[in-house]
Amino acid sequence: MLTDNPIFDLFIITTAVIAAIVAYFHHSYKYWERRGFPFLTPKFPLGNSVRFVTKSPGFGIETKIFYKDLKRKGHKFGGIYTITNPVLVVVDPDYIRDILTKDFHYFVNRGQYHNEKTDPISAHLFALDETKWKNMRTKLTPTFTSGKMKMMFQSILDLSRNMIEAIDESVAEQKDIDIKQVLACFTTDVIGSCAFGIECNSFKGTEAEFRRMGQKIFEADSLPRMLKLLLAVNLPQLALKLGISTHEKEVSQFFYQVVEKTIRYREDNNYTRPDFLQLLINIRNDSKASEHPFTMDQLVSNMRQPLPGYENVAQVFLFFIAGFDTSSSAMNFAIYELCKNPSIQEKVREEIREVLQKHGGQLTYEGLAEMKYMQQVLDETLRIYPSVTTLTRVCVKDYKLRDTDLTIEKGIKVMIPLYSLHNDPEYFPEPDRFDPDRFSDENKRSMHPYTHLPFGDGPRNCIGLRFGIMQSKVGLAAILSRFRLKISPSTRLPLRLDEGVLLIKTLDTLYINAEKI
Repeated sequence: MLTDNPIFDLFIITTAVIAAIVAYFHHSYKYWERRGFPFLTPKFPLGNSVRFVTKSPGFGIETKIFYKDLKRKGHKFGGIYTITNPVLVVVDPDYIRDILTKDFHYFVNRGQYHNEKTDPISAHLFALDETKWKNMRTKLTPTFTSGKMKMMFQSILDLSRNMIEAIDESVAEQKDIDIKQVLACFTTDVIGSCAFGIECNSFKGTEAEFRRMGQKIFEADSLPRMLKLLLAVNLPQLALKLGISTHEKEVSQFFYQVVEKTIRYREDNNYTRPDFLQLLINIRNDSKASEHPFTMDQLVSNMRQPLPGYENVAQVFLFFIAGFDTSSSAMNFAIYELCKNPSIQEKVREEIREVLQKHGGQLTYEGLAEMKYMQQVLDETLRIYPSVTTLTRVCVKDYKLRDTDLTIEKGIKVMIPLYSLHNDPEYFPEPDRFDPDRFSDENKRSMHPYTHLPFGDGPRNCIGLRFGIMQSKVGLAAILSRFRLKISPSTRLPLRLDEGVLLIKTLDTLYINAEKI
């Protein structure tokens, strides 16, 4: 004890601890000032990230505030703090190009928390760093070649028929259609087939567990999950030492069991198919993908070992989460805008008719590529409603910003506020207006390419972007070629957005009335 008075001693210790904490925060909040960078003033104890921590009203809105404040002050970039961690927000598209592409080797990592020991499925391509990322990306790239896309196309087309049957039933019964639910069932079936080789039968409800697990991945409403995510994002080294898992055990076990069961079935039945899991099996067996038959003995043996088995599961898990909500959300927003703009809907439909007629009344892989205006509709949809609000990179070695005397230190996280960039009137006049002609060949020539980045850019862009676009175009073509769509009076308008931490989605359900053509 310091004195003979324990109460006084406790007061002294408490005061000293509080003073030390305040001094630490004060020192941390001087980082950008010491480095000579422009910055936004933080507030104790959350820095600039109040809404990220409280989820009110959403991190997407918070990044808009950062973006607008920095641009209003004439800055091309500026520092903020998430709690005490310095983060550089870059708002100028030329600097964004440097970071994502030109000087990519300085910004290889995303800074995504992953723990291979306690949360192995978190160690997927999106999260892996440097050499591990490069090696895995090289192995997985063959999945998304034109040849592989063409093979997957037929599966997607076949599965779209279940979606059309479901809409047909609602039309016959004169029911409102929860279009996001319909689209989510479609994308679940597609991912189940193309990633796992499994028939999910989402429209029949026989594999509702897949849908439930998909929804569970993106839920962050419970306090324990929020605290884990907060710790993983803001104090990743501490989270690693504590063995924090950002995915619930139930989710990890579910995907592990699905992958193991599928592999065992293929072994027992000497069965192969052109899907993502098959590529991983071929990689594991050191075979050339889709060229030679192989056995499963080595892989099944490896699957019993925690980490090697989970390497496969982690990559298939990424395929699932990347395609589960993003494509259905993009199609949902596209249909919303097409219903609000019936002349644009008719123009898309006319293009679909012309392409189908050219290809004998059938939707083909080649025909899909000819639907240029539909691509413009998707580009404009993803401009207004990008799936994610921000892109992040981590500086892996000291980097001097061109035309300045400023250096980004190794280990600093860089944030690109995608949602704000896409909705900036400087680059997109009347940004709230849905106008696919912004992305005509002529207009794209005058557009700065780094103001529209729905799939990121550079070597670390979204590896599955071609798959996501193909899936969305098949879904829209299947629906629009058969039905004329209107927003049901049951829908609350305008749709409110949840510009949350993970994905942009609607708070309100979009109900559609469909008329058969």
